[in-house]
This record gives sequence, structure tokens and C-alpha cells, in this order.
Amino acid sequence: MDAQATPKPLATKPANLLALFGLTKAPSKVVSQTVDKLVQRVAEEDTQALAAAALRNLKSYVAQQGLELPDGWKAVVKVRLTTRSSGRTGRTTTNSYTSPSGKICRSHAAVVEFLRASKSTPASSTPGSRVPTPDGLLSPPLTDVSDASDGDDEPRAKRCRH
Repeated sequence: MDAQATPKPLATKPANLLALFGLTKAPSKVVSQTVDKLVQRVAEEDTQALAAAALRNLKSYVAQQGLELPDGWKAVVKVRLTTRSSGRTGRTTTNSYTSPSGKICRSHAAVVEFLRASKSTPASSTPGSRVPTPDGLLSPPLTDVSDASDGDDEPRAKRCRH
């Protein structure tokens, strides 16, 4: 038997096939037109309408959690273009919610956590005040955990901040 060299299988990806024959893929005019339309859409986006819809969604989520969202909360929506890992360009929105006291929360869960914490905190205790303990001693001053930089592993995006 004579030893014949078996042919190598061709690459199955189109880009590799084009490179194999020394060809390049021409840029698509359709893609650039789609990106231009998307850029124009983002520029013309009505962020106030999106913020009103985000606030309605927040109110319904808070109601599902058995709480009530007090008046004075505001929503801010930022719209931006992003590039996906596939190379396609897309539109992404980022919502943030501001309480009447000025706290900023970046998610529905953070708002619910903030509402539960403010509901369980007595109204008379303000940050920096001392609260008597059952044995008559004064406790250390209450501090706001969102301002503490104690190096914990919880991501800052999950917390409410000033």
C-alpha cells in the first residue's frame, strides 16, 4: 500500500473560506444604514415618556411586594448605543430611581430594600443620634450604610446611594 496524504478538511466558517482564497468581504451598506437609523432613533427618543413608564412599572413592582411607593419618587432613563459581542449595534436603556429624600437606586429590588429599611427605622432616629438600649446604655450613633466604604463585597450598583 502506498501512503497517500489525506486532504485537510476545509474550514467551515465563511470568513476562513474567503481568506483561504485571498478574498475579503466587502462592507455591507445595509449595516451602516441600520446603524444610522438606530443613532437617529436614539437621538429622537422621548426619555420623559420612558421615565414615566419606568415609574409606573416601579409602582406595580412595589405593590406586588406588598409595599406602597410614596409620592415624590422620580425616574431617570438614559438611552445609549451598545455593540453586542456579535458585532451588531443595539439600543440599551439604564433606569435610576430617586426618592423624595434624594436617595438614588438603580434597580427595583434596591427601591424595595430601601422602602423596607425606611419603614422599619423609627421616624425619631436620625443619622448621628444615639438610641437607648434595653439596659439603659446608649448605642453608637446610627449611620447610613450606603455611605460606608467598609470594603464589603456587595456591589455598589445594588445599593441605594446619595
